[in-house]
Amino acid sequence: MEITGLEPQDRPRWAELWRAYLSFYETTLSDDVYKHTWRRLLDGTALHGLAARVDGRIVGITHFLFHGSAWTAAPICYLQDLYVAGAMRGQGMGRALIEAVAAHAREQDSARLYWLTQDHNAAARQLYDRIAKHSGFIRYEYPLS
Repeated sequence: MEITGLEPQDRPRWAELWRAYLSFYETTLSDDVYKHTWRRLLDGTALHGLAARVDGRIVGITHFLFHGSAWTAAPICYLQDLYVAGAMRGQGMGRALIEAVAAHAREQDSARLYWLTQDHNAAARQLYDRIAKHSGFIRYEYPLS
């Protein structure tokens, strides 16, 4: 296994894995959003992406970004999406992707790395509970439209 950046030729497999991830969260997005997100990932300025590869084939992806905070002068790293193909789960891919994001966060002198998951995502939470601290926060979303 190796963790790499995303390359232009990765788009079909990336889209396949991201669709599977979004399906888990009962979400669908337009093709325009896929195109826009892919462009942003390749640009690597505001949105970053990594791939876990086995024998050159992408088996997992993560998206992350940095943002400011009123609580620190250092940037904060938000791991927005993390997905590993079903057959590859339990083999350290998710942990390796998180550790790679953490390495990027350290390079940027980030004050914190965090992510969200749903309370029913038991498989992911087993990993998260081993490698990170649950903050206890509850998330709310205010509808803007």
